[in-house]
Amino acid sequence: MLSASVSKLRRLALAVVLGICCLTACAADPQDEDRALATQSVQSVSPIATSAASTPQPRATHTTQEAISRETPAVQIAAEADNATQVARLATVYTVQSGDTLLGIAKQYGVPMAAIQLANDMGGSTVVRLGEVLSIPSASAWELASPYWLVHVVGAGESLLGIARTYDLELATMATVNDLADVDCIVVGQSLVVPLDGPAAPRVPTPSASPTSVRAEVVASPTPGSPTLTVSVASPEPMGPVAESVLGDEAGWPHETVRIINSVRATHGLPPLMYNETLALAAQAQANDCATRGWCSHTGSDGADIKTRILRTGYEPANWAECWAQRQSPQGAVDIWMNEVPPNDPHRRTLLTTWLSEIGLGVAKTDWGYYFIAVFGRPR
Repeated sequence: MLSASVSKLRRLALAVVLGICCLTACAADPQDEDRALATQSVQSVSPIATSAASTPQPRATHTTQEAISRETPAVQIAAEADNATQVARLATVYTVQSGDTLLGIAKQYGVPMAAIQLANDMGGSTVVRLGEVLSIPSASAWELASPYWLVHVVGAGESLLGIARTYDLELATMATVNDLADVDCIVVGQSLVVPLDGPAAPRVPTPSASPTSVRAEVVASPTPGSPTLTVSVASPEPMGPVAESVLGDEAGWPHETVRIINSVRATHGLPPLMYNETLALAAQAQANDCATRGWCSHTGSDGADIKTRILRTGYEPANWAECWAQRQSPQGAVDIWMNEVPPNDPHRRTLLTTWLSEIGLGVAKTDWGYYFIAVFGRPR
């Protein structure tokens, strides 16, 4: 609507200057009599780094301006148009602040996560980075969308039916939302919108299936020279009962995983990380939480981030980080973290850290393999 108003202002200005038509003649059009030209005003978004919970949620507000007088000079009309363009530009740009999540930003601007992902060529990533400048699309095009809608990038061998089943959606729903006339006509690399009504993640593979999308992520504190701060999508579900970790002979896996990590560090001439039982409590609680809800992320079921979970155990971190993976053995977890090529190697760099000194591990059994949660810290 705003862009249409700006276009109209420019056409009016051009008409006056060239003498093609006069403002009185434009007013003779009965449709123009019914249209009110509007400008947009927005609150400025402060880049101050504060927590998402304590930061007011800036949203663009709209004010309707009375129709421009027919006697308004062409210069003033052009100035109004330029001003509207500038305001529109400011209203669609947001700089990621400390504590932001993609879901939080989407809710803040009344658009789904998918809208921001598509507008910023994020693919299927839900990670936003501190200081990143995001283009925020207009909410008018997404009026019926839930903020939880997200993007799924088609992988090799995937079908629309399979993707729909992965997210517990009907095939027809996926086809309608993505305007697909032929449900068999999708290609590798294509971005599809997944219309979710709440927080969700792909189902965990069954024991007989191979891990088609094993995930491993890292969240680290913002320290010079450390991995980039990344924030995963928050999942504000009510906190349910935390399941006990289902481990038998695997009870020693937390220490075994750290032993393997320290062995890898030794080959790089680095000192071992000290095992910290307090950090292990935070790691095990997150592993149990992931196993209970059936999927994992860096955000707990109650919305808690890694630092919050560490503080709950009584550990006061100067720096912190977390890696998680779903694998079938300690060696498999370490391998997936280390099997990265610089500069896209946040997990590898975290395992080879020189700015963290302690580690705790949590392991919980899932339908396929185990969740391995590694929590790193350096005390104050």
